[in-house]
Amino acid sequence: MPSVFHSERRVEFCETDAAGIAHFSSLIIYMEQAEHALLRSLGLSVSAANATSRDDSLIAHCSWPRVKVECEFKSPAKFEDVIALQTWIASLGTKSVTYQHRLSIGNAIVASGTITSVCCARVNDKLSSIEIPSQLRELLLPYVA
Repeated sequence: MPSVFHSERRVEFCETDAAGIAHFSSLIIYMEQAEHALLRSLGLSVSAANATSRDDSLIAHCSWPRVKVECEFKSPAKFEDVIALQTWIASLGTKSVTYQHRLSIGNAIVASGTITSVCCARVNDKLSSIEIPSQLRELLLPYVA
């Protein structure tokens, strides 16, 4: 059974529509923020410039642009609701990671979705996909379903 990363996020007023419900686009942002939090917990970042606790040069220069996002709305979240986010890795490929997210309030599932990110390095001021470095892969393995 994989480790599941847990985080929470409060719905802010600016993220709601005229009915006071979290806008669909906000749900995708919440998923992305959960991915960021998981990587930060491992001393990593989605941006190469912000990886702090790893000194391996290849890991420190990895960036993670998104190539696919899916989100399925289940029930509304409103201003001031605290959403619990569960994140794990649905697929760990050679160059990509697909994160699975579940957003809920109590027993009600708000949304579920996936984000697929590709491991890239900056080469000659251009991002190019690379194989996920073995040290980084080891850090991610506990979260693979």
